[in-house]
Amino acid sequence: STDKGEEAKMGGEELKIERKGDDELNKLQADINALKEEAAQPGKLPEVIEKMLAHEKTYRLQADFQATPRFCVAILEVLFAQGDWKGINEHIVLLSKRRAQLKQAVGAMVKEAMTYVDKAPSLAVKTALIETLSTVTSGKIFVEVEKARLTRALAKIKEEAGKVEEAAEIMQEVAVETYGALSKHEKLFFIEEQVRLCLDKKDFIRAQILSRKINPRAFDEIVKADKKAAVEAAKKAGDVVSQMDLDAVALTPEEAAKELKQKNAAVQHAEGFFEATDPSIPPVPELKLRYYNLMIRFHSHSNEYLEICRCFQNIMECEGVKEDSAKWTPALKKVVWFVSLAPAEPMQQSLLHQVAKDGRLADLFLHKQLIKQFTTKEIIHWDTLAETFAAEMAAEIDVFGGVDGEKRKADLRQRVIEHNLLVVGAYYSRVSLARLGELLCLPAEETEKHLSDLVTAKKVSAKIDRPGGVVDFRTKAQGADWLLNQWVTKIDKLLSTLDKSNHLIHKEAMAHKVSLE
Repeated sequence: STDKGEEAKMGGEELKIERKGDDELNKLQADINALKEEAAQPGKLPEVIEKMLAHEKTYRLQADFQATPRFCVAILEVLFAQGDWKGINEHIVLLSKRRAQLKQAVGAMVKEAMTYVDKAPSLAVKTALIETLSTVTSGKIFVEVEKARLTRALAKIKEEAGKVEEAAEIMQEVAVETYGALSKHEKLFFIEEQVRLCLDKKDFIRAQILSRKINPRAFDEIVKADKKAAVEAAKKAGDVVSQMDLDAVALTPEEAAKELKQKNAAVQHAEGFFEATDPSIPPVPELKLRYYNLMIRFHSHSNEYLEICRCFQNIMECEGVKEDSAKWTPALKKVVWFVSLAPAEPMQQSLLHQVAKDGRLADLFLHKQLIKQFTTKEIIHWDTLAETFAAEMAAEIDVFGGVDGEKRKADLRQRVIEHNLLVVGAYYSRVSLARLGELLCLPAEETEKHLSDLVTAKKVSAKIDRPGGVVDFRTKAQGADWLLNQWVTKIDKLLSTLDKSNHLIHKEAMAHKVSLE
């Protein structure tokens, strides 16, 4: 029996396409198996390939979307069985470029050829096959998933050969975020690979552009969607679902409002079809952890201490880290160091007090003491601090080791000086430069330099009387807004005076009957 299918137009004539029944498909498969057995005989391969190509042409011109893919795949299977890798590459290109070739045939052929990639006898053969498949899949939306995976495989080969720049360029050719059939999970991994390769080749600008394609909330959304699918599958199967599982997939008010809006919309949007995620890709929690580690690498390049601190805070909340004290303790230590290294500003102060309230800090006595010193309005003596935390600083190789180690120690000293100047500014209205230098444990010239830097950055309001050797903290920094307000006030007063004068002049003119013209 046959079911009616579609209708296609070829050569100006309507061609009726019918779906083959089970008997016809079994007969077709038997013919293909017979040809495969014939190809296994010595010297019969070229003859069998010609027969298969003839059959493929016949079914292709009939627009038979069931038989054509089977013969295309059979040709590749025969060549693979004979170990003819050059023939596989040639026939992939040949079959994909044939007139009126069906997309089902190209898709089936690409999927079959991808199974041969890991079975290639040598790296050169494997690379040639991947490049051939990449050429065939380029620009074809129905094999975009295969295109993305092939690109990743080729980039991996180049990277293992030490050609990091070539690998990064290959990965950047694919805008994977536009691939509709690729799952979010796989897209995130692909973009992370792009960012990693850009960081490896020191292209930090492109790494920043690519990293912005990832929304950190997407990791939690994927996990929640997977849990929801598992709960729904369990309900359909009749299994008992615990209240904890139901609470885990419960919608937030924002998500519920969004879902209601979609239901009430005039146009219903389909969810779309996603290919199954490649099993070789790490799970979502591991990808989330990997993302923040990549961001730490990026921000470390420009020493953005506050952003690095936030990344470590997010790592502490990742699944598999927050439950294990052996994993979150090193991260919490780095949070303390980087928030202390960050320049004083409102966001840094907010984060500093937030870290100080973290209950997990109770187990880290020295780090809690460091946070307490920066949150208390008291002078910090740098020599004492450096001596107290010398062992901890030496142990934190990721923070104070490597090329930037000495710079970060200098930055920590700078933060201590800034903190001390802010404390002095809060308690003193006038102080001599000599006394200020004693409080900061600095010579007069260095004291003046650091104070000038803070005044320029508008973190402290002060004036220095050099001849008198006095610093006045009573002055208030007047910004552009204040100057503009002062100007507007004076203009208003002037216009008001002119208006009043004009009124009095007209009053006198009317009283004395004098014409002003």
